[in-house]
Amino acid sequence: MALVKKIYLLLFIKLIFISGCSTGKLFYDFGDEMVSWQVDNYFNITSKQEEWIEERIRLHLNWHRNKELPRYKAFLIEVQNKSGDGLTMSELDEGYARLDQKRILTFETLLLDTASFLAGISPEQINFLEKKLIEDNQEMEENLESPEKLFRERQESFWEEMEDWFGDFSENQKAKINRLHSEWISGTVDPLVARLERRRESQLRFLKQLRLSQDKTELENWLRRSVINRSGEDNHARQARILRNKKRILQIDNLLTTEQRMHAIRELDEWIEILDSIIMDN
Repeated sequence: MALVKKIYLLLFIKLIFISGCSTGKLFYDFGDEMVSWQVDNYFNITSKQEEWIEERIRLHLNWHRNKELPRYKAFLIEVQNKSGDGLTMSELDEGYARLDQKRILTFETLLLDTASFLAGISPEQINFLEKKLIEDNQEMEENLESPEKLFRERQESFWEEMEDWFGDFSENQKAKINRLHSEWISGTVDPLVARLERRRESQLRFLKQLRLSQDKTELENWLRRSVINRSGEDNHARQARILRNKKRILQIDNLLTTEQRMHAIRELDEWIEILDSIIMDN
Protein backbone atom coordinates (compact mmCIF):
# COMPACT_ATOMS: atom_id res chain seq x y z
CA MET A 1 0.00 0.00 0.00
CA ALA A 2 2.68 2.47 -1.02
CA LEU A 3 0.34 5.29 -1.95
CA VAL A 4 -1.86 4.95 1.11
CA LYS A 5 1.19 5.01 3.33
CA LYS A 6 2.49 8.10 1.56
CA ILE A 7 -0.74 10.03 2.09
CA TYR A 8 -0.95 8.76 5.65
CA LEU A 9 2.61 9.85 6.32
CA LEU A 10 2.06 13.22 4.74
CA LEU A 11 -0.79 13.76 7.14
CA PHE A 12 0.87 12.82 10.38
CA ILE A 13 4.04 10.69 10.21
CA LYS A 14 6.66 13.16 9.07
CA LEU A 15 7.54 13.56 12.73
CA ILE A 16 9.45 10.27 12.87
CA PHE A 17 12.13 11.34 10.40
CA ILE A 18 15.04 13.31 11.83
CA SER A 19 17.82 14.17 9.40
CA GLY A 20 19.98 16.17 11.77
CA CYS A 21 20.01 18.01 15.07
CA SER A 22 18.97 21.43 13.79
CA THR A 23 16.52 19.95 11.28
CA GLY A 24 14.99 17.72 13.92
CA LYS A 25 14.52 20.56 16.36
CA LEU A 26 13.03 22.75 13.66
CA PHE A 27 10.56 20.06 12.73
CA TYR A 28 9.36 19.60 16.28
CA ASP A 29 8.97 23.38 16.54
CA PHE A 30 7.40 24.00 13.12
CA GLY A 31 6.24 20.56 11.99
CA ASP A 32 2.58 21.54 12.18
CA GLU A 33 3.07 24.10 9.41
CA MET A 34 5.35 21.81 7.40
CA VAL A 35 2.85 18.94 7.42
CA SER A 36 -0.15 21.15 6.61
CA TRP A 37 1.78 22.57 3.66
CA GLN A 38 2.49 19.09 2.31
CA VAL A 39 -1.10 17.95 2.85
CA ASP A 40 -2.25 21.04 0.98
CA ASN A 41 -0.01 20.02 -1.89
CA TYR A 42 -2.10 16.85 -2.30
CA PHE A 43 -5.56 17.97 -1.21
CA ASN A 44 -5.75 21.77 -1.72
CA ILE A 45 -7.06 22.15 1.83
CA THR A 46 -9.24 24.94 3.16
CA SER A 47 -8.13 27.35 5.88
CA LYS A 48 -10.34 25.52 8.37
CA GLN A 49 -8.75 22.18 7.49
CA GLU A 50 -5.30 23.77 7.78
CA GLU A 51 -6.03 25.04 11.29
CA TRP A 52 -7.35 21.63 12.37
CA ILE A 53 -4.35 19.76 10.95
CA GLU A 54 -1.84 22.08 12.62
CA GLU A 55 -3.62 21.76 15.96
CA ARG A 56 -3.64 17.97 15.79
CA ILE A 57 -0.03 17.80 14.58
CA ARG A 58 1.16 19.86 17.53
CA LEU A 59 -0.44 17.33 19.88
CA HIS A 60 1.13 14.39 18.05
CA LEU A 61 4.53 16.04 17.99
CA ASN A 62 4.42 16.56 21.74
CA TRP A 63 3.42 12.93 22.25
CA HIS A 64 6.16 11.70 19.96
CA ARG A 65 8.88 13.83 21.55
CA ASN A 66 7.89 12.91 25.11
CA LYS A 67 6.99 9.24 24.70
CA GLU A 68 8.61 7.80 21.58
CA LEU A 69 11.98 9.53 21.24
CA PRO A 70 13.23 8.18 24.61
CA ARG A 71 12.30 4.69 23.37
CA TYR A 72 14.16 5.28 20.09
CA LYS A 73 17.19 6.37 22.07
CA ALA A 74 17.09 3.21 24.19
CA PHE A 75 16.72 1.11 21.03
CA LEU A 76 19.80 2.70 19.41
CA ILE A 77 21.86 2.12 22.55
CA GLU A 78 20.82 -1.53 22.50
CA VAL A 79 21.80 -1.79 18.82
CA GLN A 80 25.21 -0.36 19.69
CA ASN A 81 25.73 -2.93 22.42
CA LYS A 82 24.84 -5.85 20.17
CA SER A 83 26.39 -4.93 16.82
CA GLY A 84 30.08 -4.55 17.64
CA ASP A 85 30.84 -8.20 16.88
CA GLY A 86 28.69 -8.39 13.75
CA LEU A 87 25.07 -9.26 13.08
CA THR A 88 23.15 -12.52 13.03
CA MET A 89 19.86 -13.34 11.34
CA SER A 90 18.15 -13.73 14.73
CA GLU A 91 19.30 -10.22 15.74
CA LEU A 92 18.00 -8.83 12.46
CA ASP A 93 14.68 -10.63 12.97
CA GLU A 94 14.36 -9.10 16.42
CA GLY A 95 15.30 -5.63 15.18
CA TYR A 96 12.84 -5.73 12.28
CA ALA A 97 10.09 -6.96 14.60
CA ARG A 98 10.66 -4.17 17.09
CA LEU A 99 10.73 -1.52 14.37
CA ASP A 100 7.45 -2.90 13.05
CA GLN A 101 5.96 -2.63 16.54
CA LYS A 102 6.98 1.03 16.63
CA ARG A 103 5.41 1.55 13.19
CA ILE A 104 2.13 0.00 14.33
CA LEU A 105 2.06 2.04 17.56
CA THR A 106 2.59 5.30 15.70
CA PHE A 107 0.01 4.48 13.04
CA GLU A 108 -2.54 3.47 15.67
CA THR A 109 -1.97 6.74 17.51
CA LEU A 110 -2.62 8.73 14.33
CA LEU A 111 -5.41 6.58 12.95
CA LEU A 112 -8.43 8.43 14.32
CA ASP A 113 -7.24 11.86 13.18
CA THR A 114 -6.34 10.52 9.75
CA ALA A 115 -9.81 9.00 9.34
CA SER A 116 -11.40 12.24 10.56
CA PHE A 117 -9.52 14.28 7.99
CA LEU A 118 -10.31 11.93 5.10
CA ALA A 119 -13.98 11.79 6.12
CA GLY A 120 -14.20 15.56 5.69
CA ILE A 121 -12.62 16.06 2.27
CA SER A 122 -14.78 17.11 -0.67
CA PRO A 123 -15.23 15.38 -4.06
CA GLU A 124 -13.24 18.24 -5.58
CA GLN A 125 -10.36 17.50 -3.21
CA ILE A 126 -10.44 13.82 -4.16
CA ASN A 127 -10.20 14.85 -7.83
CA PHE A 128 -7.34 17.21 -6.95
CA LEU A 129 -5.56 14.34 -5.21
CA GLU A 130 -6.01 12.10 -8.25
CA LYS A 131 -4.49 14.68 -10.59
CA LYS A 132 -1.55 15.21 -8.24
CA LEU A 133 -0.88 11.47 -8.06
CA ILE A 134 -0.94 11.19 -11.85
CA GLU A 135 1.65 13.99 -12.02
CA ASP A 136 3.83 12.18 -9.49
CA ASN A 137 3.62 8.98 -11.50
CA GLN A 138 4.53 10.75 -14.72
CA GLU A 139 7.58 12.27 -13.07
CA MET A 140 8.62 8.86 -11.78
CA GLU A 141 8.13 7.35 -15.25
CA GLU A 142 10.37 10.01 -16.76
CA ASN A 143 13.12 9.05 -14.34
CA LEU A 144 12.80 5.43 -15.44
CA GLU A 145 13.50 6.41 -19.04
CA SER A 146 17.22 6.79 -18.27
CA PRO A 147 18.23 3.46 -16.67
CA GLU A 148 21.97 4.10 -17.02
CA LYS A 149 21.67 7.44 -15.28
CA LEU A 150 19.53 5.90 -12.55
CA PHE A 151 22.07 3.12 -12.02
CA ARG A 152 24.92 5.63 -11.64
CA GLU A 153 22.90 7.75 -9.24
CA ARG A 154 21.92 4.74 -7.16
CA GLN A 155 25.51 3.51 -7.09
CA GLU A 156 26.77 6.92 -5.96
CA SER A 157 24.04 7.22 -3.34
CA PHE A 158 24.76 3.68 -2.12
CA TRP A 159 28.47 4.41 -1.59
CA GLU A 160 27.82 7.78 0.02
CA GLU A 161 25.62 6.10 2.58
CA MET A 162 28.04 3.22 3.11
CA GLU A 163 30.99 5.56 3.71
CA ASP A 164 28.95 7.81 5.98
CA TRP A 165 28.20 4.84 8.22
CA PHE A 166 31.35 2.74 7.95
CA GLY A 167 34.16 5.05 6.86
CA ASP A 168 36.72 4.15 4.20
CA PHE A 169 36.67 0.87 2.27
CA SER A 170 39.60 -0.98 0.74
CA GLU A 171 39.67 -1.53 -3.03
CA ASN A 172 39.11 -5.22 -2.43
CA GLN A 173 36.03 -4.52 -0.32
CA LYS A 174 34.69 -2.09 -2.92
CA ALA A 175 35.10 -4.66 -5.68
CA LYS A 176 33.28 -7.35 -3.68
CA ILE A 177 30.46 -5.02 -2.63
CA ASN A 178 30.04 -3.66 -6.15
CA ARG A 179 29.67 -7.23 -7.41
CA LEU A 180 27.05 -7.89 -4.77
CA HIS A 181 25.25 -4.66 -5.61
CA SER A 182 25.19 -5.56 -9.31
CA GLU A 183 23.86 -9.03 -8.49
CA TRP A 184 21.09 -7.53 -6.36
CA ILE A 185 19.99 -5.22 -9.14
CA SER A 186 20.20 -7.80 -11.94
CA GLY A 187 18.60 -10.55 -9.88
CA THR A 188 15.39 -8.71 -9.09
CA VAL A 189 12.83 -6.50 -10.76
CA ASP A 190 14.03 -2.91 -10.84
CA PRO A 191 12.94 -1.56 -7.43
CA LEU A 192 11.71 1.69 -8.97
CA VAL A 193 9.62 -0.18 -11.55
CA ALA A 194 8.18 -2.41 -8.84
CA ARG A 195 7.56 0.59 -6.62
CA LEU A 196 5.70 2.41 -9.41
CA GLU A 197 3.53 -0.63 -9.98
CA ARG A 198 2.68 -0.90 -6.27
CA ARG A 199 1.97 2.83 -6.13
CA ARG A 200 -0.49 2.65 -8.99
CA GLU A 201 -2.29 -0.31 -7.48
CA SER A 202 -2.58 1.35 -4.08
CA GLN A 203 -3.67 4.63 -5.66
CA LEU A 204 -6.61 2.92 -7.33
CA ARG A 205 -7.63 1.25 -4.06
CA PHE A 206 -7.27 4.46 -2.09
CA LEU A 207 -9.24 6.63 -4.51
CA LYS A 208 -11.90 3.96 -4.86
CA GLN A 209 -12.34 3.81 -1.09
CA LEU A 210 -12.58 7.60 -0.76
CA ARG A 211 -15.25 7.73 -3.46
CA LEU A 212 -17.09 4.69 -2.13
CA SER A 213 -17.55 5.91 1.42
CA GLN A 214 -16.41 8.77 3.64
CA ASP A 215 -17.89 7.35 6.79
CA LYS A 216 -15.31 7.89 9.52
CA THR A 217 -15.66 4.41 11.03
CA GLU A 218 -15.40 2.71 7.65
CA LEU A 219 -12.32 4.76 6.77
CA GLU A 220 -10.75 3.94 10.12
CA ASN A 221 -11.30 0.21 9.56
CA TRP A 222 -10.01 0.44 6.00
CA LEU A 223 -6.86 2.30 7.08
CA ARG A 224 -6.20 -0.28 9.78
CA ARG A 225 -6.51 -3.13 7.29
CA SER A 226 -4.61 -1.46 4.46
CA VAL A 227 -1.91 0.55 6.20
CA ILE A 228 -1.34 -1.07 9.58
CA ASN A 229 -2.08 -4.69 8.65
CA ARG A 230 -0.92 -4.18 5.03
CA SER A 231 -3.67 -6.37 3.64
CA GLY A 232 -3.43 -4.66 0.27
CA GLU A 233 -0.03 -6.17 -0.46
CA ASP A 234 0.59 -9.84 -1.05
CA ASN A 235 2.02 -11.08 2.25
CA HIS A 236 4.25 -13.68 0.61
CA ALA A 237 5.84 -11.07 -1.67
CA ARG A 238 6.36 -8.66 1.22
CA GLN A 239 7.94 -11.29 3.44
CA ALA A 240 10.19 -12.41 0.58
CA ARG A 241 11.33 -8.81 0.07
CA ILE A 242 12.07 -8.38 3.78
CA LEU A 243 14.03 -11.65 3.91
CA ARG A 244 15.98 -10.63 0.81
CA ASN A 245 16.94 -7.34 2.43
CA LYS A 246 18.04 -9.08 5.62
CA LYS A 247 20.27 -11.43 3.65
CA ARG A 248 21.83 -8.47 1.85
CA ILE A 249 22.57 -6.77 5.16
CA LEU A 250 24.32 -9.91 6.39
CA GLN A 251 26.34 -10.15 3.16
CA ILE A 252 27.65 -6.62 3.70
CA ASP A 253 28.18 -7.20 7.41
CA ASN A 254 30.39 -10.21 6.69
CA LEU A 255 32.76 -7.98 4.70
CA LEU A 256 33.16 -5.30 7.38
CA THR A 257 36.23 -4.89 9.57
CA THR A 258 36.14 -4.29 13.31
CA GLU A 259 37.11 -0.65 12.73
CA GLN A 260 34.26 -0.17 10.28
CA ARG A 261 31.78 -1.59 12.77
CA MET A 262 33.16 0.77 15.42
CA HIS A 263 32.76 3.65 12.97
CA ALA A 264 29.05 2.78 12.68
CA ILE A 265 28.75 2.65 16.46
CA ARG A 266 30.28 6.12 16.68
CA GLU A 267 27.76 7.30 14.08
CA LEU A 268 24.98 6.01 16.31
CA ASP A 269 26.48 8.11 19.14
CA GLU A 270 25.71 11.20 17.05
CA TRP A 271 22.13 10.09 16.49
CA ILE A 272 21.70 9.42 20.21
CA GLU A 273 22.99 12.94 20.91
CA ILE A 274 20.50 14.32 18.37
CA LEU A 275 17.64 12.53 20.11
CA ASP A 276 18.86 13.75 23.48
CA SER A 277 18.97 17.35 22.33
CA ILE A 278 15.43 17.18 20.93
CA ILE A 279 14.08 15.49 24.05
CA MET A 280 15.72 18.06 26.32
CA ASP A 281 14.64 21.02 24.17
CA ASN A 282 11.01 20.61 25.18
